[in-house]
Amino acid sequence: MLWGILLPVFLSAQRTAQRIDGARGQKIGFYQYLPPDYQSNPDVKHPLIIFLHGIGEKGTGLEPDLARLNCCGIPKYIDKGHNMIFTWNGKTEGFVVLFPQLDSKYTAWPNYYVDEMINFAKKNLNIDTNRIFLTGLSLGGGGTWTYVSSSLSNAKKLAGAAPVVSPCFMTNGCNIANAQLPILAFHALDDVMAPPSCTFTAIKSINDCGAKASPNMVVYEVGGHYVWVRRAYDTAYNYQNPNIFEWMLAQNRSLKPNQKPLAKAGKDIVLSASQGTVVLDGSASSDPDGKIARHIWRKIGGPSYGTMLDGVTAHPRLTGLNYPGVYAYELKAVDDRAEWSVDTVTVTVVPGTLPLTRK
Repeated sequence: MLWGILLPVFLSAQRTAQRIDGARGQKIGFYQYLPPDYQSNPDVKHPLIIFLHGIGEKGTGLEPDLARLNCCGIPKYIDKGHNMIFTWNGKTEGFVVLFPQLDSKYTAWPNYYVDEMINFAKKNLNIDTNRIFLTGLSLGGGGTWTYVSSSLSNAKKLAGAAPVVSPCFMTNGCNIANAQLPILAFHALDDVMAPPSCTFTAIKSINDCGAKASPNMVVYEVGGHYVWVRRAYDTAYNYQNPNIFEWMLAQNRSLKPNQKPLAKAGKDIVLSASQGTVVLDGSASSDPDGKIARHIWRKIGGPSYGTMLDGVTAHPRLTGLNYPGVYAYELKAVDDRAEWSVDTVTVTVVPGTLPLTRK
């Protein structure tokens, strides 16, 4: 195969436009993003993300068509200046990102686009081959499912895959299960363009094959097909904690399949309205094969009163519970592989004054 690289069209210090001669005579145009410390630390092996765009960004692979990729998902965050550096479990790392443009003649992503990106990265870039990730939105989410489910060998090339609002493109979940490939899928219940049943069915097909690496799924009640605009690829914690990039940093093909943690939010509490303050306790949460990395609390029901002080701790303090009612709180216990389980606790506030008791 001819690795014809037209180097480089500079767009920023880290992002360049590339073009190679791929399989079947297909020229593939793509953006290459390198983290800021890439050149200064040539011995560092970086995790790699391959991002597949949606149906609206297809083109020739040449400028100005290539710039369409900057509209959405990870390319948009890069275009707006994010450096793709994240910290997980005390270690800070920067991602190398490759985002190809699908030729307009295709109605779906052929698998060889992903293979070409992997081969290019292995041949030309300082990447950690045990930490290659594939993700995409909408049509690109479908391309992600297609690639990892179509063969065992494909699934084994990756450390993780994250399809976002994908249509029903899953072919064989057993290939994913047998490769022990970690999955983080996103969808919204009110998506009318790609039904959430597509993701539910895909996850079920993996579990039905006896997956040792249990797939993860984030489901939003609302947001429609466009939860990828801000939610799925959010680089902070506005919609998901841990975020998708931290989840990726926690995965590695050299590691055994993760066993998910057990969240324990503590015993239900009865509190007097005159007291109005209590401390929750998630310290009994545990992880069978690692450690608890984060305790994340949120209120999920009850009167609108009350304030939580520091919701990312094992012992958050609740104040202002001076109005009678039943308040419900959820604990998400996150392990060092960025996977989680949840548990709930209720605080029943009763009128008058009484000692703090637990049911």
